[in-house]
Amino acid sequence: MPTSAGYSNNSLKAAQLRAVNRMLAFNDDSYDGSADQGINVDDYSLPPAGSSHNQWKILIYDVACRSIISPLLSVAQLRRRGVTLHLLLHSDREPIPDVPAVYFCQPTPENLSRIAQDCSQRLYGRAHLNFCTKLSRSAMEDFGRLVVQANALDQVASVHDQYLDYVCLERNLFSLHRTDSYVTYNGSGATDQSMEAAMNEIAHG
Repeated sequence: MPTSAGYSNNSLKAAQLRAVNRMLAFNDDSYDGSADQGINVDDYSLPPAGSSHNQWKILIYDVACRSIISPLLSVAQLRRRGVTLHLLLHSDREPIPDVPAVYFCQPTPENLSRIAQDCSQRLYGRAHLNFCTKLSRSAMEDFGRLVVQANALDQVASVHDQYLDYVCLERNLFSLHRTDSYVTYNGSGATDQSMEAAMNEIAHG
C-alpha cells in the first residue's frame, strides 16, 4: 500500500528512506518498536517533533550526502523529523551547544578533520556520526587520534556506516552519482587499471 510519502514499502526508495529516518532518530532500534523495519515512512506515524522520541537536532551533511537526502525529504519533512537546521559541513556554522547534531557525510580525510574540529570546538551537544560508505579502520583510528588529542572524545555519541551511497530518483531507479563515469570507461585515456579502480570503488560501497 502506498504511504503518505508516495512510496510503496518494498521499493528501493522506501528502504533508503527508512534508513535515513532511522539515522535521524539517532539509530535507535526501539524508535518504532521494530529493529528490522526501521522507522515507518509514513509521516503521520512519527512522534511529534521535539518529543522525547523525536528530539530536535541539527543535520550536518556534505555535498554528496545532500544529494542523497534531497530526493527523499523536503524541508517540511525534515522538520517533522526534528531537524531544525540542515547545514553543509564545510560552511561557517554558529555554535549551538545544547542541541545534538547528526552528521551524514563521506568518510574522507577532509570531512573527518572538520568533524574533529567541530568536536574540539564543542559546537553542538553531541555528535552522531553517519557515513554513507564504510569507514575504514585506518581512517577511524586517525579520526580517533584527532578527537583524543582535542580532548573531545565525550562529544562523539555514536559512529555508524549507513551504506547509502546512491541517489534514489524514483521508486526503483537510482544513480551512483559518479562524476565523469562515462569518460572513465570510454574516454581515450581509459586503461584497464583505471576501469578496475573505478569498479572496485563502486563494489567497495
